[in-house]
Amino acid sequence: MAKKKPACFFTGAYSDEYLNNYIPMMRNSLKKFHPDIPHIIIGKDKFEAAVRADPLNRLRTYALFGEPLSKEYDLVMGIDADCIVTGDLSHIIDDKTYDVGCVLNNNLVDPKLVVWDVSPDFYVNCGFMAIRGERPWSWWNKLNHGSWLPKYQFIEQDMLNIMVHYGDLNCKIFDLSNKWHGLINMGQWNKMVMRDGKLILPKTGGVCEEDKDIKIIHWAGGPSRKKMNYHVFFNKEVCKYLDYLTKDAEKPIS
Repeated sequence: MAKKKPACFFTGAYSDEYLNNYIPMMRNSLKKFHPDIPHIIIGKDKFEAAVRADPLNRLRTYALFGEPLSKEYDLVMGIDADCIVTGDLSHIIDDKTYDVGCVLNNNLVDPKLVVWDVSPDFYVNCGFMAIRGERPWSWWNKLNHGSWLPKYQFIEQDMLNIMVHYGDLNCKIFDLSNKWHGLINMGQWNKMVMRDGKLILPKTGGVCEEDKDIKIIHWAGGPSRKKMNYHVFFNKEVCKYLDYLTKDAEKPIS
């Protein structure tokens, strides 16, 4: 058996809007920190072929496309197209203590989500995940093919939460630290500042009791939410940093 490659990222681009507008910005930001890790784009043709084979496949794309990659890579990381990577993710890539690593969904803007008796404070989001080995991907994909799937409001994300919170896997929530990744920081973008070259959310009473190092910004929210228009939400210094991250340029920010 051939030795697996160490790690990859993958992203679904199932429409021209995502492929042409969001993917270039997200991919440029990811390349600024991890240019040597393959970033695999799952395009519209592959998505549409999967849906023709089974219409329900449109509801279970993460594990459907992640499982085959797990046979080739030790660590498979999924990241949504409407994300901007704002910091180094080596603390996730180099950490081999987890089987499944996730980020939180709860924030100050969106409704709090639950499944079964998982607290909304620990309900995880599919916008970014890091999964080691084949078993978690296979298990998640099998859950997503059960007859019960359409009965769940958030479909495969609910299945991920059930697997994380009720399974026997070694799971880690990356946001339970001084680093935040994705939706958890939504609603606080206007408070973020640049400090020593990093995007920081300063501690605020009742929201976070320590400064948070922001690693990923994630829009989410479906087509109704105007995505990636960060100039509306962030201060000028942060926007300058995001301009640098999302543009295809190698020169450092000045």
